[in-house]
Amino acid sequence: MVAPYQLRGCVGLSDMWNSVAPGWEASAQFVDEHLALATESLLDAAEIGEGDAVLELAAGPGGAGLAAAERVGPSGTVVLSDVAGEMVAVADRRASAHPQVSTAVFDQSAIAAEDGHFDAVIIRHGLMFVEDPVATVREAARVLRPGGRYAAMTWGPRDMNPWLGLVLDAVGEQFGVPFPPPAVRGPFSLDDPALLESVLQDGGLVDVQAHAVRTPMHAASVQAWWERVQKLAGPLAIALAGMEPHVREEIAERALSAAANASRREGDQIVFDGAVLIASGHTPAH
Repeated sequence: MVAPYQLRGCVGLSDMWNSVAPGWEASAQFVDEHLALATESLLDAAEIGEGDAVLELAAGPGGAGLAAAERVGPSGTVVLSDVAGEMVAVADRRASAHPQVSTAVFDQSAIAAEDGHFDAVIIRHGLMFVEDPVATVREAARVLRPGGRYAAMTWGPRDMNPWLGLVLDAVGEQFGVPFPPPAVRGPFSLDDPALLESVLQDGGLVDVQAHAVRTPMHAASVQAWWERVQKLAGPLAIALAGMEPHVREEIAERALSAAANASRREGDQIVFDGAVLIASGHTPAH
């Protein structure tokens, strides 16, 4: 049996996220609402304001960048970028009513922009997946002007995000191995504030700080939660698609059972705890 996480050699990063772009497009509004307060905190950390030139990296459907567009106004600009062309196409459709927003396809580790071009760079849930986060931050710092601001959002500790952690646990328990394994960068690879701060500092930023923001996850039911979360998690979606139907069903049963215990009911919905980390810094002024 092929381990469910052996994806790197056969599925490229862009292919992986291209494959889940339809699910992300369908759930884009939900994701933006789920992360609305955290996104405002991200934009505050990047000090985004009227007239700024902003770059969003690993943008997916572009939710953070579209929120930034409201702040920069008609005199500013926002570029929504992602390594996955299908994701960028989704972002481009969503940005159609914002003339100050453009899109581009490139990896966050190799930004197609000249040095010192942007006032701010933001990234919402992309930094934790790169092989070399320090080099990736350094590349973002390259395209910032002196004193330019950088802000990144990552998932907080696994035990503060049961809505996602228990899914990974269900896969790991099914096969008797961690999912993802320690050698593969997963959603919780930068879930420690001190580690995240060190990545930004080693990437050349100064006045670095990180803080947590609670992001509870709501769903109509545990079944509705399961249907959504498996479509949004790129590596998980591909792993599940490659499994036999009975294996997928067993994983779903594990996840749904754990979710019933990890969630609580509020009115006509269920709620899971959730939290993100937001780290920020800026390039030296001179």
